[in-house]
Amino acid sequence: MKATPFNLAEKVALITGSGRGIGLAIARALAAAGCAVAIQDIELEIAQAEAKKINNDAGRAIALGGDINDLALAPQLIRQTVDQLGGAHILVNNASIQATMPWTKVDREDFDRTMRANVLFPIMVCQQFEPIFRRQKWGRILNIGSIQQKYGNEHMLSYAMSKAALENLTLALARDLAPHTTVNCLAPGYYNTCRNTKALGTQEGRDRAGEKMPLKRVGEPQDAAGIALTLCSDAGSYITGQTIYVDGGMSAKWW
Repeated sequence: MKATPFNLAEKVALITGSGRGIGLAIARALAAAGCAVAIQDIELEIAQAEAKKINNDAGRAIALGGDINDLALAPQLIRQTVDQLGGAHILVNNASIQATMPWTKVDREDFDRTMRANVLFPIMVCQQFEPIFRRQKWGRILNIGSIQQKYGNEHMLSYAMSKAALENLTLALARDLAPHTTVNCLAPGYYNTCRNTKALGTQEGRDRAGEKMPLKRVGEPQDAAGIALTLCSDAGSYITGQTIYVDGGMSAKWW
């Protein structure tokens, strides 16, 4: 592969929640740049199918399962990634859970479950990667946030708060892991993924939602892949501690 700032040959990435949606688009982009990828998903069969496609396309991928509400999964993922792919250079904290309810109905169970999966689990995975990154003096952490971390959402209060916490984690780790590792947050807007099938499952629904966006369309998973590749490669070596909204201008619009 031609040497470019985007070349990830000899690099290894773990992307959580990457059996579908934005996580899968990022995994495919990294693999196309020469990176070996560990595709993790709660549904192992889905991860296995996507890893097989990458391997059949001359890439290198493995499939990992597990539920991010199980904190014991964090050391297992790094161990499996290193054992099977030979290293660890890039971590994409993409997996998260989301529940919709009025904020007046939020209870301890919902809040604790969301914060454990969306905040505590990423922290614990970062802890597993930290000594490796320090030892090899090169690393990339990309946290996947949400536009809701900026605006909040009274119908997804726990989720929006968890993504705001993830942005704060990004700032803290960017300072602590510099200069050898960059840490950034990619915050998508309204995307055509399985979470939004009810509203965006038809072209009519996508067109209706897209009319509210400055770029006049909702996002597709691949729309997040380009900036993710930049932030995970040497092309983004001077970017750290940043939240980048990839939202079709949604965060810039005066509502």
